[in-house]
Amino acid sequence: MAFKLFIYEHCPFCVKARMIFGLKNIDFEKIVLLNDNETDPIRMIGKKMLPILEDDGRFIAESMDIVAHIDHLGTPIVTGRNSSKIANWLERVTPLFSSLIIPRIACAPFEDFATTAARAYFISKKEAQTGLFSRWLGESESLREEMNLLLGSGLIL
Repeated sequence: MAFKLFIYEHCPFCVKARMIFGLKNIDFEKIVLLNDNETDPIRMIGKKMLPILEDDGRFIAESMDIVAHIDHLGTPIVTGRNSSKIANWLERVTPLFSSLIIPRIACAPFEDFATTAARAYFISKKEAQTGLFSRWLGESESLREEMNLLLGSGLIL
C-alpha cells in the first residue's frame, strides 16, 4: 500500500493522524504543504484543511476518520469508549491552550512556514480568529497560571 498523508507540521490534528501509522507500524509518505497552499487541499477534498490521507486515489479528511481507516487494517488498537470527563476538561482547557500556543507556533521553524508568505498567511488567518498575537503574548503569565490551575484540578480523574 502506498499511503500519502498531507499535513502541516504545526497542526495537532495532523499529529493525531500521523500517530496511528507509528502505532500500527505502517509505512506512509508524509507530505508537508505550505500553509498558504489552498489549491491542493481544495482539489482533494473541496476545502482548505489538513490532514488528508490519499489511499489508492481516494482522499480522506478529518483526523479521526484517517485514524479509523488505518486502524481497521488488521486488528484495531484504538478501542474503548470516549470519556465525557476528558471531553469536558478539554473544552475548558482548549481556549487557554490556544491563546498560549498559537502565537508561539507562528514563530516556530516548521516546514509549512518555509516561505514568508506561508507564515504571513497563518498569522493573518489566526489573528482574524483570535485577536492580535501581541495581546496573547502579553497575557502569557496570567494564562499560564490559569492553565496550571486546570492541569492540577483533577477534573479528568
